[in-house]
Amino acid sequence: MVFVGVHGEWGRIDATQADLGCGQDRESIYKAKPPAPLTCYECDWRLHLVHKTHGEYELWFLRHAANAPHCEARLAGEGMAHHLLKLDLAHHARAAGWSAEYEVASSDGSWRADVMATSPDGSRKVALEAQMASSSITDIKARTDRYAAVGVEVCWFTDRKTVPWLDAVPSVQIARPEDGGPVQITAGPARFSPEWCHDRSDCDWNSGCVDGPLPCGGHGKWLAVEPFALDRFVAAICTNTTRPHRLRAPSWEKDETWRWITRRYFELEEEQVRATARRKQVMERLAAIQQRQREARAEAERQHMAAIEALLQRQKALVKPVVEFAFHEAGAYPTVGRDGIPEYAMGVPLYVRGKPYAVICPVASRVTALRDALAPLVFFAATEYERDRIAAQAARGQRIEVLTVELPPPAVPAQREPGGLTVQQAVSRMFGLDRM
Repeated sequence: MVFVGVHGEWGRIDATQADLGCGQDRESIYKAKPPAPLTCYECDWRLHLVHKTHGEYELWFLRHAANAPHCEARLAGEGMAHHLLKLDLAHHARAAGWSAEYEVASSDGSWRADVMATSPDGSRKVALEAQMASSSITDIKARTDRYAAVGVEVCWFTDRKTVPWLDAVPSVQIARPEDGGPVQITAGPARFSPEWCHDRSDCDWNSGCVDGPLPCGGHGKWLAVEPFALDRFVAAICTNTTRPHRLRAPSWEKDETWRWITRRYFELEEEQVRATARRKQVMERLAAIQQRQREARAEAERQHMAAIEALLQRQKALVKPVVEFAFHEAGAYPTVGRDGIPEYAMGVPLYVRGKPYAVICPVASRVTALRDALAPLVFFAATEYERDRIAAQAARGQRIEVLTVELPPPAVPAQREPGGLTVQQAVSRMFGLDRM
């Protein structure tokens, strides 16, 4: 069963058209005696015109004579569903004001369209492909690319329930109602349903990647369209009001998803795509700022911990020389108090005969608030630099002694020697957390 053949005198004929597409009468070759000189364009075998009624369809087609050889045209045209769908596609294209021809092949034979629809001015050609048999994604994509290479648009139509390539190329799924109603488009077209936060400058769906408000990138998505008649869809293709489009906004589907959409839905998606890009830019900028802030805080914390560790090392190194200094000066061995006491500006207090006598390495910034209480005591420092910092905060004329000692190299803040404090313990003691 094929639609197109070659007449010995008239050339190409189309059995579905009353004038055979060449201005001649069907009746002149239907059951003609002798048989009309009709042959197959593919295998040159003799054809004859057939007329049948199938439901509401008046079918005119060409059939190969007996004992025909293997023929690609014959194989491509077999199957009533395939035959009827091609009739529908051509009919609807013509109803939209376009011309439609069956089995149109390229000059090099690289493709052959089931129905080639052409606009009245010839500026657009659309191959309407009835793909009723199973085919691989690779094959359908390759055939689609061959059309695109010569500027021919294409839409694939199938009635198969499971179609692996439906998302991969411009295509739709159809269904023929059992009650004989018009063929329906059941999958392929889509509509975009927009959704935005009430305040677009502060998205309710924060990703949690950054702190602070982010602009709304849109939460719309693509939805399937309710089934509608095939003639509306073909007319929409011809009028260019629906176009194949690779979805960009989230569709909850595959990475590569083609759907047929209208301009309005493209614009709605475009608005969300741009908003999503803006949101991403803001998020990346905030993330970079906050990362730098975290790094700065971490560096400040590291330096703070290193300073505390250095303080503990200085205090530890000065304990012995300060005890000896106090013994020679006071004539009695002092008692070394607990280190890191807030009342002594986080320094180590020394007591002689039960009374406060000195403070080893007090923290300069803490001396100010305790200036009057600590004024009678002797301060000990490990370096001139430390002495100057303490003197700047201490009471006028406060006695500050510098005992030069060999200090150990800076230690890793998290480490401690047996019997000593870790940096975290020192911090806790500094802020009085160990007493809570």
